[in-house]
Amino acid sequence: MTLRRLISVFAAFCFLAGCEFGLSAESFQIAFPVGKSSIDTTYIYNARACARIYDAVSAVSGSSRVIVRSYSSPDGNLSRNRQLARLRGTSVQDFLSKINPSLASSIDIITVDEDWEGVKSYLKRSNKEWKKDALEIINSSSGDTKALLQDLWVGEAWEDLMKNCFPSLRRVSIEIQNADIQLVTITEGISEIIFSQGGSKVPASAFNQLKKLVQSTSDTLYISIKASPEGTLDGNTRLSNKRAASLEAILRQYGYAGTVNVKYCGEDWEGLLDAVKASTDMSDKESVIEILSDSTLDRDSRKKALQALSYGKTWLRLMDTEMKGLRKAIISPNMIL
Repeated sequence: MTLRRLISVFAAFCFLAGCEFGLSAESFQIAFPVGKSSIDTTYIYNARACARIYDAVSAVSGSSRVIVRSYSSPDGNLSRNRQLARLRGTSVQDFLSKINPSLASSIDIITVDEDWEGVKSYLKRSNKEWKKDALEIINSSSGDTKALLQDLWVGEAWEDLMKNCFPSLRRVSIEIQNADIQLVTITEGISEIIFSQGGSKVPASAFNQLKKLVQSTSDTLYISIKASPEGTLDGNTRLSNKRAASLEAILRQYGYAGTVNVKYCGEDWEGLLDAVKASTDMSDKESVIEILSDSTLDRDSRKKALQALSYGKTWLRLMDTEMKGLRKAIISPNMIL
């Protein structure tokens, strides 16, 4: 039975319009039950949503870009919410890749660990007597936001949020941007951090620029995490998670109290190709470029072909030289596409 047939159509579909920076894109949404990270096609509107997503994703080319924004509601433990947001994003990424394998390298995941902006939007639309007090608590950087909300109006405010707000925040939105759309790249106010091979510790040399970024930034920061292609895919995913956590810990240490949104870009094969093209002293450069440019090769086949060049010497050189600048994070107060 095909994936398409597994998705039955029986619920209402939630369609979102628009995206960051005014880009034109198709946009969809998948909902998640509390505490869950796997896609449940029987949950509220997911059946129809997944059917529409299947049709849309099947029709796009591999040169299109897909932005997956993964959210968690603020109830529960922060560390668990962070984990849920990332796992939900990965579940949707896997779902999309199975529908259209050519998109696998074009899917970017942005996570919002706890969607307080969604809570504020709900409150602004409500007519609750405690609305103003709740917004003041959320906008204030002092005190335990959750504890204060839980005490507000003897628990009435928190009970309302749990019932009427939080369920809609446990979601993943999917934006399909056509290949002819001009993507926006922010170049001002960026801090670029290079990590050591296999390491997740933020280098001390980066502390000063992170401190300056915290002092001059707004209430939102975006972190774009890339990994070099050596190692296993699972290992690089775990490494990216650790690097993001290390960076956020340093930012918090310097007093940053705003929102941190993380986009996991995966293994930077495109960056490796660019680095090889820029090389002036690689003996089998053309062979490496040919392998990296071959769209018929999957990740493992490409890696094995590179490792076979010059009895492994080329691969060692790539790890020591061209991959060195790919183990990085880019931090900015603006969305980084």
